[in-house]
Amino acid sequence: MAEEVVSKDQFNEFVKRMEQGFHHADQRHTDLLAAMNQRFDQVDQRYTDLLATMNQRFDHADQRHTDLLATMNQRFEQIDQQRQEDRQAMMQQFQQVDQRFNQVDQRFAQHETRLVSMENWMRTTFVTLSIVALGVAAQLFYTLLRFGLKPPP
Repeated sequence: MAEEVVSKDQFNEFVKRMEQGFHHADQRHTDLLAAMNQRFDQVDQRYTDLLATMNQRFDHADQRHTDLLATMNQRFEQIDQQRQEDRQAMMQQFQQVDQRFNQVDQRFAQHETRLVSMENWMRTTFVTLSIVALGVAAQLFYTLLRFGLKPPP
């Protein structure tokens, strides 16, 4: 290949075009960097928006969880209170039954005392009537013997 000789003007024109090309490439590089930075800013903004949305949803889920826990705790407290009230009502009923049982037991004791008193009175009356009947029979027998009536042979 043969070397071509170029003039100074051609060389300067070549250098000028090279500088323009480098300047154009530099400008294109700067534009691409700006576009990339803009794109990264958009991605960052989208990431921030998504993160905010996720945090909002997590906050909403946490609030629902807290509300559910509060509702469950309230329900358990209601159940505990109802159970306590039922237990108190049952204890009151047991006390009433126990009191009635004691009253019935006292009444049985009173009746038993009355029956024992009546039994003692009946024994006393029977013994008294037996003694009186024996006395009347002895008096009658004595009177019959005095008047001379003898028992048949």
